Amino acid sequence: MSVSTLVYASDLHGNHEAYEKLFSLEADAVVLGGDLLPYPLKSGGDLLALQRRFIEGFLVHHMATRPCYWIPGNDDWAAPLGPLENAGIAIHGRAVPFLDGLSIAGYGCVPITPFGMKDFDRVDVAGWQPPQEPQRCLWSSPAGIESVPLRAIQERPTIEADLARLATLSDPARTVYVMHSPPYATTLDRLQGGITPIGSRAVRAFIDQRQPPLTLHGHIHESPGVERLGRTVSVNPGDSMQRLRALRIDLKDFSVVPV
Repeated sequence: MSVSTLVYASDLHGNHEAYEKLFSLEADAVVLGGDLLPYPLKSGGDLLALQRRFIEGFLVHHMATRPCYWIPGNDDWAAPLGPLENAGIAIHGRAVPFLDGLSIAGYGCVPITPFGMKDFDRVDVAGWQPPQEPQRCLWSSPAGIESVPLRAIQERPTIEADLARLATLSDPARTVYVMHSPPYATTLDRLQGGITPIGSRAVRAFIDQRQPPLTLHGHIHESPGVERLGRTVSVNPGDSMQRLRALRIDLKDFSVVPV
């Protein structure tokens, strides 16, 4: 029996109905491209509680029903994610065996955003500066939320360095990469209006140089599409905050069909 089809969605942001529909689709695996959880509370109370309740009361049960590979996104706190590692297959910073004899590897970090959540924000490439500096930087830990200076984010490894390490974990020519940030200067990384590209230069260079067969992205809600970069098929389904926007991909020929 062929084991070669996946359904892919990103940026569900805790949409129960979209998750229900996604996990009901016929495919050999479900792949989730980050921003899995509801937006955290903007002020007051326990900033982690909303996402923790969603994970423990809803998402772990769905992930346990079928093969599900996932990465976090920049709107997911790191601290509550532990239970998902036992329910689905966490691939952030990892490469594991996948369908059709391929590997699958993941990376959830994005170039530094103007927003406060910083568990998965990074400097893009050496010497890069964010176009707009965030007014505050927040990390999560089991103890709660900590305010840190921007330089603490800048001292972490760059996206470029992390992807170089990720490439050593499997053969890029036989690996599907799930990267929350889309590649820079493509149809997949434009905000509303479509003028300024805000994807990752490191992700774009990785694809151009390594030429994996398939890369799956998200992060930029307004830029759904499919783009070929050399031999690589790169996709962004768009967000599923209001309704499910998912793609079915056949690994035999890397064909992409909306579902």
